[in-house]
Amino acid sequence: MKNKKFLGLIGCGYWGKNLARDFNSFGVLKTVSDINSKAKNQIMKISKSILFTDNYKEILEDKDITSVAIATPAKSHYKLVQESLIAKKNVFVEKPLCLNYNNGKILVSLAKKNKVKLMVGHLMLYHPAFIKMKESIKKGKVGKIRYIYSNRLALGKLRREEDVLWSFAPHDISMIMELINEKLITVRAFGARYLNKKVADTTITLLKFKNKIKAHIFVSWLHPYKDQRLVVVGDKGMLVFADVLKSREKLVFYNHKVGWVKDIPKVHKAEGKSIAFDYDTSPLKEECRAFINWILTGKEPISNGEEGLRVLKVLEMARKDLNKW
Repeated sequence: MKNKKFLGLIGCGYWGKNLARDFNSFGVLKTVSDINSKAKNQIMKISKSILFTDNYKEILEDKDITSVAIATPAKSHYKLVQESLIAKKNVFVEKPLCLNYNNGKILVSLAKKNKVKLMVGHLMLYHPAFIKMKESIKKGKVGKIRYIYSNRLALGKLRREEDVLWSFAPHDISMIMELINEKLITVRAFGARYLNKKVADTTITLLKFKNKIKAHIFVSWLHPYKDQRLVVVGDKGMLVFADVLKSREKLVFYNHKVGWVKDIPKVHKAEGKSIAFDYDTSPLKEECRAFINWILTGKEPISNGEEGLRVLKVLEMARKDLNKW
C-alpha cells in the first residue's frame, strides 16, 4: 500500500512506537511527535525518513497531514482529539475515546460537523480469532447466546490517571457489545482500591441485556498471572477465545450437553475442538489498515466514533456504580 505520507502520530511511548511501526509499514507516516526527545531514537530505528518533533502542533499545522493518530495518556485524549478535529484532521485515537461521556458526544458531533473521520483503537475487534468467533456465532455454532464473561488480568501496567476499569475493560466491552446485538438494560460494577484510594485496582462489571442475556467483565492489574479470555455460552455449545495461549489453542469450541432426566441434571462433557483462523494476521496492523482504508476508500471501520461512544457510555455507567463502593 504505497501512498503519499499523510499521517502524523502524537505520542510515541509504550504503545505509540507500535503504531509508528505499523503505520510506517503502509508508507503513510510522515511525522511523529512526543515530548520525550528520547522517543526520536525509537523512530529512527523504524525509519530515518520519518520526521520527529516535540511540538504536536506542528503536525496539526502541516497541510500535507490530513490524518492524526493519538497514543497519549487517556487524560489528554479529549484535548488532543478536539484540537485535531478542529484542525479538520481525520483522527485515530487509542482507547478510551476520552474519560467523560459528554465530552465523547462533543467529539463525535465535532467530527460530523467538520466532515472528518473519528476512529477509536478497540484493538480486539480486529483480532482474527475474535473475527472468526463472531462469524461462528452468526452461523449458529453456539446457538442462542445465554451468557458471556471475560477476564483481562495481569500484574503491573498500573495507572495513576485512570483506573483498571478504564484501562483494561474497553476491549472487553467492545467485544461483548459487538456479539450481543440486544438493548443494554443495566450496568452494575464493584471493585477495590488497594494501591491508591482514588484508583480502582480490580473491578467486576455486570451487564444485563434484553432477552435475558447477561455478561460480566473481570479486570485487575493486581493478579498473579496474565489471563485474557472471552467465553461465550450458548444453548448449543460454548466458545472460548484465550489470547494468552498458543495460536492453535486460542479459539476452542466445546460441544457440552446439559439436560434433565427425571429431575436429575445430566452433563455430557465433550472434548474441546480448535477452530482455525488466520494465525499470521496482526490485529494492530489490521486496525491501522482499517483506518487507512477508511481515509482512502471510504470503507468505515467497526470501531468508529459512534462505537467508541457506546463503549464510553458503559464505562461511565459502571464508574457511577463503582463509586458507591
